[in-house]
Amino acid sequence: MNKLSEQEKSYCRELVWKNAQDLFEKRNSMPPNVILKMQKRLINSYGIIGKNKYKSVLVLENYFKNPDKHLAEQIFWNTMYNKTRH
Repeated sequence: MNKLSEQEKSYCRELVWKNAQDLFEKRNSMPPNVILKMQKRLINSYGIIGKNKYKSVLVLENYFKNPDKHLAEQIFWNTMYNKTRH
């Protein structure tokens, strides 16, 4: 695979988080396992390397596993804000 510039890596990370947001908004029409699988597939398609490459998947999993959906949704949106602001 070609070496990506830092700008290209940043753009890929932004796309990953945007995809997580889009999938989160479809949570009522898709089962959680499908959402998580689609997010992982996107991450792997970009060839992202790093210990936190599945952070967006972990945030989505947290929402699905948390019994307090209101709190879980707040955590999700706060994380999205922190990851996507420039």
